[in-house]
Amino acid sequence: MPAPPLRPPLPVWRHALGGALAAVAALVTMAATAWAALTLLGAGAVAPVTRLVPALMSLAAGGGITLESAAGSTGSTGAGGLGGLFGGDGGGGGLSLGLTGEVTLTPLTLSFLGTAVLATGFFRPLRRRARPTPAMLWARCGGALATAAVALPTCAVLARGTARLPENVKDRIGERAGSGRFGGGGGLASGLASVSFRTDVVTTAFLGFLGVTAVLAVGCLAARRTALPRPVALGGPRLKWHAVLSALTGTAAVLCCAALAVAVLAGAAALTGRERAAEAAGVLLLAGPNLIAVLLTTGAGTSWEAGLRRVRPEGGGPAGMFGAGEQDGAGRDRSVDLGHWAGAGVPLWVVGLLLTLLLLLLAGYVAAARTPPRTARQDADSLLDRHADTALRMGVAVGAATFALPWLARGSLRIGVSLMGNEMGGLRAGLESSPRLSALTAFVVAALAAYGGSRLQGRRARRREGPAGASGTASRRRSLTPDPAP
Repeated sequence: MPAPPLRPPLPVWRHALGGALAAVAALVTMAATAWAALTLLGAGAVAPVTRLVPALMSLAAGGGITLESAAGSTGSTGAGGLGGLFGGDGGGGGLSLGLTGEVTLTPLTLSFLGTAVLATGFFRPLRRRARPTPAMLWARCGGALATAAVALPTCAVLARGTARLPENVKDRIGERAGSGRFGGGGGLASGLASVSFRTDVVTTAFLGFLGVTAVLAVGCLAARRTALPRPVALGGPRLKWHAVLSALTGTAAVLCCAALAVAVLAGAAALTGRERAAEAAGVLLLAGPNLIAVLLTTGAGTSWEAGLRRVRPEGGGPAGMFGAGEQDGAGRDRSVDLGHWAGAGVPLWVVGLLLTLLLLLLAGYVAAARTPPRTARQDADSLLDRHADTALRMGVAVGAATFALPWLARGSLRIGVSLMGNEMGGLRAGLESSPRLSALTAFVVAALAAYGGSRLQGRRARRREGPAGASGTASRRRSLTPDPAP
């Protein structure tokens, strides 16, 4: 059956418009997913969703959120003693009580969806078209990058507003700040009823622009079933890395889509009135790939620790007056080493290692199947055979990913309360990682698993070629043998 004729290439302006539309579609998908997750988590009671959505999109692009107290001072002249000095009954004339904080988190579900939609919208329309010229590809990249350069700073500017603190947080701040001994705890806490948040515009724009550039660059190496300019399609980087990168990106996409499927199922269960299911769906819609990254990198040796710590000031002063240095049973630091956590009786690092080996074995098999066969001259000139070459490239790519993933998947929240310029205390919570030698471990594990997968693919290919070659030889022999006489 003849192949369908190729359609003519698009004009340059259509390529620029196509790149811009791909970037817009990626941003719209991220915004819709963030809105769904915030709705499931009930975040509308804390701050307007229209402000939280661009905040989450800025976080997904690599930015951070800064918190500070919305009300700068509390106080009352009508209350006596130290309670009146620090604002016991509300009114005017008190001292300045401030709250500062930072939120550093990358919701990788939004990042994945933005990457997937951008890559699909950018490369898919080139399928079954005549090979574009380099100028056409540059125009397409320019449209996507120009859209990102305008949309990301705009999103960061919109990611600011005021959030209301939950009642239990306000009560806790009042207890720690006033300790109930001077009658000022309630007044102090009332000044921290809400906090304002904003996003660093420069950081969001720079890292987001850099991320879009990386997606397009990796896509030129890993994209399949697409037409690219001849210098790109036949260049050395694509010929060497296409099979490995396409196998790894496909595996990562399958894992992230599995997390999304679980989130959709949890959201469907939430429709029946199950509150926990709604919370689980909201968390997975934001950080499902974060959990997958923790699991896989734990198997490679990355140390992950989830903790909640109090920040206590040193010495006395106003902080000591308010009992910030005291510690009660409810305020003890807590931390969990996720690598040795055994939820199902097996340590998490063992589960992560087994899953990593299985996935890399499959990725090595797929990469070997997508690697074009070598000629006799190429085999003679190469230092490694095709299986070892695939294993080496797989190890390099997985080692680099293992080094980068802990920086992307971790998150932290820091809140501090200060009075008269002195820090009274605070709170730190988050998921912290220590990569150590995990990149080297991942390189070795990936190389061994990919070598096994490549060997398995080669053996299966020889088995399939055996019967086909034997039948072809027999048919040729029959055609050369004269027909028997009747």
